[in-house]
Amino acid sequence: MVECSQLEVLTVHDRLKTQLSDSSLGRELLSILSLKNLTPVYQPIVDLKKRRIFGFEALTRGPENSPLHRPLHLFHVAEEHGCLFEMDLLARQVAIEHYHQCGNSEYLFVNVTVNALMQSSHRRSQTLECLENLGIDVSQVVIEITELQPVEDFEVFIQSINHYRKMGFKVAIDDLGGGYNGLRIWSEVKPDFVKIDKHFVFDLPKNKDKQRFIETICALAKGLNTQVIAEGVEDKETLHALEKIGVDYVQGFLFKKPQPHPSLQMDFEWSQSEVSELQQNETAACLVRQILSISSDMPVPEVSELLLRETELDCLPVVDKGRVVGMVWRRELMNLYAKPYGRDLHHRKPIRKIMDKSPIVIDVKTPLVDLSRMITEYDGSHRGDMFVITKDGDYQGCGCFIDLLRAMTDLKVQSAQYANPLSGLPGNVPIQNMICSFLDRKVDFMVIYIDMDHFKPFNDFYSFEKGDEIIRCMSTILHHHTKESTDFIGHIGGDDFIVISPRVKKYRTICEGILKEFRELVPGHYSPEDQQRGGILAVDREGQERLFPMISLSLGVLLVSPEVFTHQQMLTSYATQAKKKAKSLGGDNYAVIDSAKLDKKCL
Repeated sequence: MVECSQLEVLTVHDRLKTQLSDSSLGRELLSILSLKNLTPVYQPIVDLKKRRIFGFEALTRGPENSPLHRPLHLFHVAEEHGCLFEMDLLARQVAIEHYHQCGNSEYLFVNVTVNALMQSSHRRSQTLECLENLGIDVSQVVIEITELQPVEDFEVFIQSINHYRKMGFKVAIDDLGGGYNGLRIWSEVKPDFVKIDKHFVFDLPKNKDKQRFIETICALAKGLNTQVIAEGVEDKETLHALEKIGVDYVQGFLFKKPQPHPSLQMDFEWSQSEVSELQQNETAACLVRQILSISSDMPVPEVSELLLRETELDCLPVVDKGRVVGMVWRRELMNLYAKPYGRDLHHRKPIRKIMDKSPIVIDVKTPLVDLSRMITEYDGSHRGDMFVITKDGDYQGCGCFIDLLRAMTDLKVQSAQYANPLSGLPGNVPIQNMICSFLDRKVDFMVIYIDMDHFKPFNDFYSFEKGDEIIRCMSTILHHHTKESTDFIGHIGGDDFIVISPRVKKYRTICEGILKEFRELVPGHYSPEDQQRGGILAVDREGQERLFPMISLSLGVLLVSPEVFTHQQMLTSYATQAKKKAKSLGGDNYAVIDSAKLDKKCL
């Protein structure tokens, strides 16, 4: 570990000893700095798209049973006693050294207080020196700017940040919305990450204003090429709300409390019942090509010889202990050798010195749709036409852009083949496949069978065009009250729809939401006269004039427990019974059949 120089430590020691000899806190600070008595703990930051740990924030704890154990108090007291910079630097160095000892390759977020940045004693190369001594790549470390006081001199502040940037560090702003100059710092610094203050995350599912605030931040971040991290995630409802909004990363007690050792094992897992089922050919798994990998210590000449022998290889993934650390591109290496003195300059170097350290790396479970969007929006330079595929962080192989294009084309053709042309929703074949998929997984799920009452009289009286409008509106309403990430919506045909969802406990909310929105929408499709009389006055099949009520909905809900139904046809039969039970209630109603309460002898 790179330490404060002896002169610096003595300066702090002398100042505290001379000026604060009667202060117990001063003596405690002196002891911490002299003995380096700080404990780093690490909290994971989770990638919501890949659903794995992306990095760790290093947090600092003072000595146990000390009045300076809590970090906020520690740094406030250090500032009051004139040694904030020394304490800030020591905290970073201890965190970096311990992280290196743990052997993690994920991003490390280390805090730098604005107050320490602004001090004249700030030596901005010391963190870099620490990394170089330990052999840690600077691109692995994110400088997280924390505000304890307002920024008084923005010019000096920006110069300090830019100095870190030039050295290769990424930059994050902590507690956006909770500091003094959050938005101004964002606009001036143009950080790689912004962390939303936990105040705006607390009670998020129930607070529409906070939801709109975070939606606005995400929209702004996208335009400024910044990624958003939401702090303080402590329950699944908040997590799902953030997923729906489109936040990039999350951090909080739901996943893991700060720990002395940065573990990739989370306390929370997305269960199969909370994730939409993806077929093997709909994820990156179908794109894996087995490509030979090399280690980062391999000498450059050996890599060159390997590529000369293996003429079909355009790239070589660089993998250490199963983890991807870079990529070597044939074209770039050959170009490097072709330059004057290129071979002489690099023949003794390990390949890690010249490899691409930021290739595109995706998890094997990534949906092809998400992968296509990620690559389309990727802001880095595409240095080749391949990307790396991992499984739980371990190298699996590579994927090719052209294979992704073919797979996406096949999916679109398949989707169009079975989609209802009016609603655009999947038809009977995908519906049956989805039901079978849930049955095979042996998990709790529900089927909501939606039928429109009195649709035919409306269609006959007002025209097919008006009837088609109602069908399209129904499709929109179902999207409003379901979750794209977990729920499946299908169009059985005519005026019948279906929702298949693992969110069994939410059936009342979903059904009541659908019914409410449909009731509010339907009258607008009738003439003022028909609205006033409550329906259409028309002749029925017997030639008698009668009043046909306005269109209503009947929702049959079948709650499916594992291993109750042995095949899809039996399940469909009970879903139909639930729908008929709802229709008997008079419309704009839902009825529920719980398969766990059925007599299994009758099944």
